[in-house]
Parts: sequence; structure tokens; C-alpha cells
Amino acid sequence: MLRCKQVSQALASDDYWELPLRKRIGLRLHVFLCVVCGPFNRFIMLMQDAKRHYLKHEQEDPPPPHLCLSCDAKQRLVESLNRENDAT
Repeated sequence: MLRCKQVSQALASDDYWELPLRKRIGLRLHVFLCVVCGPFNRFIMLMQDAKRHYLKHEQEDPPPPHLCLSCDAKQRLVESLNRENDAT
């Protein structure tokens, strides 16, 4: 069985779905049984899943051009935020 430190390092270094099946099963088993690191590492796995699904969605269905800000609009927004920060 893997140790907590090994599990945390594996999850920190890579997306766990890119790991070999045997190691992935060991990670999931440890995370779901361990009361010490389980809650934290379950959260890490959840965030990795969310990131993977978000990136997949962005590649398959990019936002329509009319919803994207132009470079000028981005610059005006940054300048406005900077002025607001300087005022406070």
C-alpha cells in the first residue's frame, strides 16, 4: 500500500488520470480509505477532474467571438481597475 507522502507527491506532480492504471487504482484506494490524507487528496483529485473537464470543454467548444473581449476592451478594463486601486 502506498504511504500518504507518496500519494500526495504523485497527485501534486501529475494529473492522476495520466498515471498507469495500477498506480491510479492504488492512489484511489489509498485516498478513499485513509483518514489522514484522504479528505485533502480527494479535493485535489476533484480539482484535477474539474480542470480536465474544463480544458476538454474549451477545446471542443470555444466561446463565441462576440463573447470575447477585444484587446482595447481588455486594456480599458485593466486601466479602470488600476485607477480604482490607486484611489483606495
